[in-house]
Amino acid sequence: MTRLAITGAGGFIGREFVSSTRALGFEVVPLGRTELEASPDQHIAGCHAVVHLAARAHVLESAAAADLDAFERSNVELTRAVAGAACRAGVARFVFVSSAGVLGRQSPPGGFDDNSRPAPHDAYTRSKLAAEEMLLDEFQGSVEIVIVRPPLVYGPDAPGNFGRLVRLVRRGWPLPLGALDAPRSMIGLRNLCDALRRVATAPEANGLRLLVADRESPSVAGLVAEMAVALGRRSRLWPVPPPVLRLAFGAVGRGQDFERLAAPFLLRPVLVPDRLGWHAPHRFADELRWAIASAGRP
Repeated sequence: MTRLAITGAGGFIGREFVSSTRALGFEVVPLGRTELEASPDQHIAGCHAVVHLAARAHVLESAAAADLDAFERSNVELTRAVAGAACRAGVARFVFVSSAGVLGRQSPPGGFDDNSRPAPHDAYTRSKLAAEEMLLDEFQGSVEIVIVRPPLVYGPDAPGNFGRLVRLVRRGWPLPLGALDAPRSMIGLRNLCDALRRVATAPEANGLRLLVADRESPSVAGLVAEMAVALGRRSRLWPVPPPVLRLAFGAVGRGQDFERLAAPFLLRPVLVPDRLGWHAPHRFADELRWAIASAGRP
């Protein structure tokens, strides 16, 4: 029986990862704040791999600017401490869940691939890239390092823009997003959990930095249309020109949200299908229906 330690087990991704991984017969050691602040070594001992999900995620831009060191503590120093505990406990592999955002805010024509040059654009993505480099500099050779870079993760009760869009579509509000047709790679929560199990156990994953994503990359307009279908609502999309939307978002202090919705962010993962034979098992429309139907469940 494969034994995995999972940090951030109480978070949005961690809860589903713990539950679904146990259901498949893995032995799971969930590590929350209490275990990480006390003595993680004793909990990690005997595990094949540590999957490190615990992190400080995106916050409002104003808050991020005021608290840059919080990202350093949570996303770099905590990662260093957990990786050190994994080495001391003799764990074979350390899987670090980073972010595809380290590659940039907007993808070039053709999209990002696994070898694209990083261009972090805010405190969050800079801290994630710093943690990646720290792991490879300080721990490679002592433990197998695998870095996973997912895009936006959606699922039941997802935080951020995804959750906000679901609420707006559910209420039947008209949305001025019909002209936002740039492709946006995402990954469903069940698909990400499946990928993490694969990279935690596949020998071929050792030393790789991997992009993972759903097979489809819908636009924001396409996403809203699919949400409406899943919710049994009529899609009420207005094709407001993007320059007008940019001004409107900026006027209410949400310029960063506009960029996240409007700019293309296309991923072209190559290593994970070619080296590991992994493809997202759930189609986008099915994963979206599951996410909406399962919202609010314990």
